[in-house]
Amino acid sequence: MTPLPAPASITLPEWLEDHARRRGDHVAIRFLQRGEAVTAQASYAELAAAVAAMAGGLFRAGLAGAPVVLALPPGLDLIIALLACLRAGAIAVPVPFPATGDEARQRLASVIADLGSGAILAAPDAAIDAGRLRRIDPAALDAAPVAVPLPHPDMPAVIQYSSGSTQTPRGIVVSHANLVANEAMIAEVFGSGPEIVAVNWLPPHHDMGLFGAILHPLFLGGTAVLMPPFAFIQKPLRWLEAIARHGGTIAGAPNFGYELCLRRVTPERAAALDLSSLGVAFCGAEPIRAESLHRFAAYFAAAGFDAAALVPCYGLAEATLLATSTRKGTGLREIVRDGEPDGRRHVACGTAPTGSRVTIRDLDDGTPLAPGEAGEVCIEGPHVAMGLWHGATATVVPLPELDGDGQERWLRTGDIGALTADGLVVLDRIKDVVIVYGRNIYAADAEAAALDAGGPVLAAAAAVALSDAGGERLALLCEVARAERRTLDLAALRRQVAEMVATRCGALPTVEFLGFGALPRTTSGKIRRQAARQALAEGLLNLLPVEDEKWASA
Repeated sequence: MTPLPAPASITLPEWLEDHARRRGDHVAIRFLQRGEAVTAQASYAELAAAVAAMAGGLFRAGLAGAPVVLALPPGLDLIIALLACLRAGAIAVPVPFPATGDEARQRLASVIADLGSGAILAAPDAAIDAGRLRRIDPAALDAAPVAVPLPHPDMPAVIQYSSGSTQTPRGIVVSHANLVANEAMIAEVFGSGPEIVAVNWLPPHHDMGLFGAILHPLFLGGTAVLMPPFAFIQKPLRWLEAIARHGGTIAGAPNFGYELCLRRVTPERAAALDLSSLGVAFCGAEPIRAESLHRFAAYFAAAGFDAAALVPCYGLAEATLLATSTRKGTGLREIVRDGEPDGRRHVACGTAPTGSRVTIRDLDDGTPLAPGEAGEVCIEGPHVAMGLWHGATATVVPLPELDGDGQERWLRTGDIGALTADGLVVLDRIKDVVIVYGRNIYAADAEAAALDAGGPVLAAAAAVALSDAGGERLALLCEVARAERRTLDLAALRRQVAEMVATRCGALPTVEFLGFGALPRTTSGKIRRQAARQALAEGLLNLLPVEDEKWASA
């Protein structure tokens, strides 16, 4: 087995070139454009040659040290462009593309404006306003050989724009050293090595898709089997069939991805699969529901899926990707915290990898808290991003959430959590806590109660605060699955959800229903609670009518 690189000294471009020399014939990338047949493929030798040619063109164009927006659709060309930026010393800026819908176009425009300078790689026919950025057709880059110096580990590698679930997206700068350090951490907790076959549909502009689905298997010299997100959303069975067909050893998704498989894959199709090769099925990026993962494990047990493969994890862009995780083979661990009403069970997201630390601090004075106490999750380690991009000066400025004395850099995540014997339990975002009659209610707790009450009938939920003359009150916005809407008694469901939330959280909520997919989401699929709150207050949500008005304004 090829040893892992030394995180402090070897950059990803160096490691990829080593893979090309040692195992050039090994398949690095398989891309499934429609999620089924392989439409593009490259060995490590082929990938290295293509990356070297484009990196030379980027370097000759004077883009070393400059941001380069990758306005390219998911596929092999995007991956080559990404790796070429890293090799040339340019700063890769992945963005959702194509940017469909007004919100996605506005987000892309804000990214371009925030960068201030640099270039954008896009096809000539792509409808993009490049602003002050230099627009470059990747096919037109000069591919003549040129000596390109290797990037230094402390150089910026990627500007990862945050998902925007609680604020305007901002450019988080990840260095080459950050990237490799976190990839080594992921390899440790997932137990992955060069034999890895990672099968994923995750968005390539999102940290879990970029660093987890694409770069992690390439870091190890394994194989990345990829499909566009829309191929999975259209037909979730494609992801599971690809795992079976290609012998996938690692795959993952946010909680909604596992739920979508349960909703859209028939028992007959599930039983016909072979998922026995899958040793790690990670879950993160949004609140993890134990009930969803238990149902997934039971539903696909006939396909050879092992429940011990489930790996809950927690991360954020400011920590490159992964911050804590359970270890491969340990399965799902559930925690009941002291004092929780109705014995609410939380999913444990494991512990920090070697070389990093996690602590919980008081929300008011920042003092460390004892195990089991809830406070702000704080992270320290070589994977904590180097800073934020400041477009006006084309420089990197320190993260405002960092605390330290120069020797340690503790990242304040903005998340509320508690450390337990089985690891970190993530409770909510600080900004999403709802205060009703002086009582703090975690939005994630209220959402979990609503989803438990509704079962498979509800596809998603957002808990938000509504303000009136009497103060804040709790509202639950619940998406109803398409298949259930015609025969569903919404009045009865409203009472059922309200009663469950009141019992668990101590506040009787307003409950409203929406169609599937109606809640505002980030480009990575996270529900934007604050955007949902604003849309509800402004009457912009298309609420489903419910005859029982008694519970609508409770």
